[in-house]
Amino acid sequence: MRNLFLRGFLFAALSALLIALTAGPAIAQQQEQAAKKEAAVAGALGPAETLSGSIMMVDAEKKILIVKSDAGVPYNFVITPATRITAEKQRLKLADLSSRVNQRVSVRFVPTRRGNIARSVEVTS
Repeated sequence: MRNLFLRGFLFAALSALLIALTAGPAIAQQQEQAAKKEAAVAGALGPAETLSGSIMMVDAEKKILIVKSDAGVPYNFVITPATRITAEKQRLKLADLSSRVNQRVSVRFVPTRRGNIARSVEVTS
């Protein structure tokens, strides 16, 4: 009986170890693929970044948002149709940000040769 118990325990332990060893690389691969997808914007110069600051200016015609960082440095962001703009969980349009100059925002963007492509803009208050 004891021998049967030890065999069952050994089988369970080896099975768990095998699952852990095969799942680890799969999880790492999924994370790597997600990072590549995030940086898959044409001409991306690096991974996506986040900048917090205040809205300095909005040019809805040129689809440009300028945010002044906490250090006082202005950053230009290109707004695309894929850019998600939100405030208090409500979707906004770029033109809606014109009335929110000096409000705090958090911008998730990908740096490219043609400019910083905004993935999301969240008005934080």
